[in-house]
Amino acid sequence: MRKYLRKGISPIIATVLLILIAIATGLLIYSFATGWIGSRALGTTGPSAVLTIETADANATENTLTLYVRNDGGSEVSLTRIYLTNEGGATVLVPLNSNDINDSLAVTGGNGDGVLQPGEVARIFVNLTQKDVGVQLQAGYTYKITLVASDGSEASISVRAHK
Repeated sequence: MRKYLRKGISPIIATVLLILIAIATGLLIYSFATGWIGSRALGTTGPSAVLTIETADANATENTLTLYVRNDGGSEVSLTRIYLTNEGGATVLVPLNSNDINDSLAVTGGNGDGVLQPGEVARIFVNLTQKDVGVQLQAGYTYKITLVASDGSEASISVRAHK
């Protein structure tokens, strides 16, 4: 009869290797969770502005939107567009330019360039008829207004249109 010789690693070495693998895996997961590797690998940091829509008005008679927006974040942003969604779920893109944005209302003293500095409040006035986006506000209907800035930050509010 042949005797089979079994060779392998000792149970002590196998246990040590498993512990080391578990520790390395835990450190890798922790690194991604805290963003140390994740932010470097992706090369992104995300929006740095924090936009707050303080109040909004939708005038169906004049087909206009008026928003008061505050930048509570740590960096300046340009307000670039509005998404207007009606009760049926249809969404329309409304591009913004510096003529629509009055940041001279800013607490810190805006200069009217359409760029919202940290702490500033801007008045955004949009005439939807002049923008030619094919939207006529209906009195009594609720619209969701989503404001988007150049760094990707956004703020939303729902408003009921009035006459």
